[in-house]
Amino acid sequence: MVAVGLRSRPGDGPSAAAVARIFLTLVALSALLWVAWISRTVILWVAVAAFLAVAINPAVGFLQTRLRLRRAGAIGLVYLGLLALVAGAALVFVPPLIEAARGLVEAIPGYVDRLQRSAWVRELDREYDALEQLRQRATELVGSIAGPDTAVTFATRIVNGLLALVSIAVLAFLFSLYGPRIRVWIEQQVDDDDRDRVVGVLDGIYRVIAGYVVGVFAVAFLGASAAALFMTIAGIPYAPVLALFVGLMALIPLVGSALGAIPYVAVGFFQGIAVGVAGIVFFVVYQQVENNVVQPFIHRRTVNLNPLWIIIAVLVGTQVLGIVGALVAIPVAGILQVLVQDWLRHRDDGDGAEERHATEVIATVVTPEVPSAGTRGA
Repeated sequence: MVAVGLRSRPGDGPSAAAVARIFLTLVALSALLWVAWISRTVILWVAVAAFLAVAINPAVGFLQTRLRLRRAGAIGLVYLGLLALVAGAALVFVPPLIEAARGLVEAIPGYVDRLQRSAWVRELDREYDALEQLRQRATELVGSIAGPDTAVTFATRIVNGLLALVSIAVLAFLFSLYGPRIRVWIEQQVDDDDRDRVVGVLDGIYRVIAGYVVGVFAVAFLGASAAALFMTIAGIPYAPVLALFVGLMALIPLVGSALGAIPYVAVGFFQGIAVGVAGIVFFVVYQQVENNVVQPFIHRRTVNLNPLWIIIAVLVGTQVLGIVGALVAIPVAGILQVLVQDWLRHRDDGDGAEERHATEVIATVVTPEVPSAGTRGA
């Protein structure tokens, strides 16, 4: 017999109602995917806000417990603390950064002059007309920067960036405020038998996100501090700007350290061959320490992912969402690992329970009933 919703006689095709349901389901799914695609920017904002809400939750909980604040007040205090931290960092670092950036810009003509006097560069210029092509590219770049549409484009990007920043901040505030209620609601939607399982999954996801955020900023801070110390000892100029760039690039998994090392190694070579070689040696040594000591220590206590899966996750995230995808790839992979491990664990538990039940049934059927003493006497 054909299943319910299809024709009841054997050999008949699906009924018109079944075909209509399938068609409407496909249409609804297509419409949902279309809405998700055109709303992908908003969905990204929501995902980032939820990520940040989980990241600041330890600080919010600490303030709630120690200062006996309402959750909204604790979140506001965390926001004020972050704003104060950013403002303080700006007051401390922005003036040296501006001065170092001005010096770097003023030193660029001298670096170009040194390149022009290099025998290797002159050989490239004779064979490939490299300097002329470089001048043309620089002229085109300057022309594009100074073009009439640049100011409008730049202003539009600033407005869009501010809109995204404010939207994410508001969404993160709301997610953090109502997050405990959402979690309680989720736990209430499952049976008592599955509640412990859901709680375990939610706790695992929370540990992955919160631990990863703390860990990645710790790695960035250590990398920037180590680079600044090296540049100060080696006499490489513009250390504040270059160290800040190292810290920002360190937020990018896998390739961030290499990208952050390029500027200070290049500036080191302009100071002398020995300084440049020292920069390369420092990068290689610190990269080994970071890859073999710092990051394994952090990932073992947060996402606990195999390095192969980390590489695959970062590559896929970069391909899908660019830099943002690279930043969130590892915690997303960690969350998927938590879900898969929970599924495998309970699947094995379910199989074991079924086997035990089957064994008990077989034992009951096969084992003969032993008559009692009274029965034997009868």
